[in-house]
Parts: sequence; structure tokens; C-alpha cells
Amino acid sequence: MSKEEFLHLYKLYQDIDESINLLLYSIHELGASHAYGTVSGYGESSLKSLERLIILMLDHKYPLPSVDQFLIYSINENKGWGNKFEGTKLSKIL
Repeated sequence: MSKEEFLHLYKLYQDIDESINLLLYSIHELGASHAYGTVSGYGESSLKSLERLIILMLDHKYPLPSVDQFLIYSINENKGWGNKFEGTKLSKIL
């Protein structure tokens, strides 16, 4: 990362709206909810994190993403970790 890119990113985070900060934190919390263990049952802790994230998004009128493209995946795949897939097809960034 160049110095200019760092300064731009730093300024971006300094001026960030608190709701965006909470949104990013919630996404991280959801992603890390089972990072160091197995997923038991139906991933209850992930669902609680997801519920908090959805409520936050609705409260701040952020649009919810469509889940249709994820419905083909199951919690039963590879002990809750899922099978490998090509993530670029699901991302607007990648």
C-alpha cells in the first residue's frame, strides 16, 4: 500500500459514520463466530450474530443482500465449513 493510499484509507475511517463502523464490526463478528472450532447443530451463534446484523441494517435502512444465490449451500457440508467454491461469482468486489 502506498503512503497516499494509506492516508486516503485513514481519512476514510476517520470520517466514517458510526453505523458503518457497527456494520463492519458485525460482519467481522459473524465471520469469526466459528473460525476456531467446529460448527455444531445449525450454527446457533452465527445465526445470533446474523440476526443482530440484519436488525442493524434494517434500523439504518441499509438494503439487505439477496440470499438466493446461497441457498444451494448447506450447513451439513464439510462439518459446517462448507465445500470449496469460486467466491468471485458471489462478490461484487472480487
